[in-house]
Amino acid sequence: MFFIWVKSKYIFGMIFRKPVLFLFVLLNVSWLFADPVSVDDIVKTAPITRDRQLQEFQQTFRPGVNSYFNLGISYTPLSSQLPLESPYGVHNGFAFRHHTTVFFSIPTFKEKSIDLGAFWSAERHGWDTEDFLFFPAYEKFSFIRSIQTGGITISHPKLKLGGALGVQYLNVEKTDNVYPDQSDSLYFWGHAYWSKIAIQTSFYKTKWRHVRLAIDLESKALLGGDSSGWKTYLPNFDVALFNEESKDSVKVTWEQNLYKQLLYSRVTAFFPDRGFSSATLTLYPDPSRMFGLEASLYRKKEGGYVFGGGIEVPFLRIAYNQAYDIENFFGAKGTVIVELQLAFSTLGKYFFGLNAAKAAPMEDEQVKLPSGSGIGGLK
Repeated sequence: MFFIWVKSKYIFGMIFRKPVLFLFVLLNVSWLFADPVSVDDIVKTAPITRDRQLQEFQQTFRPGVNSYFNLGISYTPLSSQLPLESPYGVHNGFAFRHHTTVFFSIPTFKEKSIDLGAFWSAERHGWDTEDFLFFPAYEKFSFIRSIQTGGITISHPKLKLGGALGVQYLNVEKTDNVYPDQSDSLYFWGHAYWSKIAIQTSFYKTKWRHVRLAIDLESKALLGGDSSGWKTYLPNFDVALFNEESKDSVKVTWEQNLYKQLLYSRVTAFFPDRGFSSATLTLYPDPSRMFGLEASLYRKKEGGYVFGGGIEVPFLRIAYNQAYDIENFFGAKGTVIVELQLAFSTLGKYFFGLNAAKAAPMEDEQVKLPSGSGIGGLK
């Protein structure tokens, strides 16, 4: 037994030594090429976060889905990786983003044909002079903000019909005079879906803030559709109209299955001004989307393009210049971003990644041997 333990420890050490060493080297040299994050980029992330949380709900709230869980902590161990650029210069410190999402739905009433559920998503992000998990330093140039989205849901999975109502609360915990003014705010939102079509909207006081129309034409076996064939190559569209303070804008996202629900492209554009914003090409080794390898192209607002990519596995995401981080993490680029994460959905006894086409393979799904083989079928 001792020999097996020693041997196993040696083997695993050989397997993981080089990747861990490579990651360590990346984290320690990537700061040389990092771009600082600006005070404006940090403040302007609020509407992006609010919309991402509602879009995450739209992708989670599907017929028959029982639960969804997502926990993520972006990790930048060096104070020089994402410094802050303010009118007073560039300051070393730590940009951070911590987020959690929980959704559950259970059958109710005697016939158990109606599901009642709840959704909660929270993100705490900003910039601080010290690295932390729960308690910031709250010093000069610190900016700490949290955004929470919660709601209740009702659905009829057999009719593929559902609706939800909820609120969004933005709380500014700490700010500084270098940041544009921002105060706490409360939004209300509603959501409804039927089959492959979903409609969503939000309000602030008496003004509507956004309207979303999502059409998922792709056939997915997980939701009772086809597992192969031409219907699995139909596109998915997400169109959102935003009523902003200065002017309205439209965000269009097109997701396309390119090969057996293993290879997807995703293109995002903003109208009327910016046009093309980003494009990604993502390879999933399995349609359950528990693992992913992505290449991305991001168009900078000042002109030019940024190429990047990342790899995602259970418990970990590693990225460099990935469009997702540039869009959602204060324009972070030029450095390696490590996110400690765990995300999965469940439907019955199956589990899968967000918006997946098929469930992850189960351990009890084994191939039966032909009769007469002398061994018998496996159960």
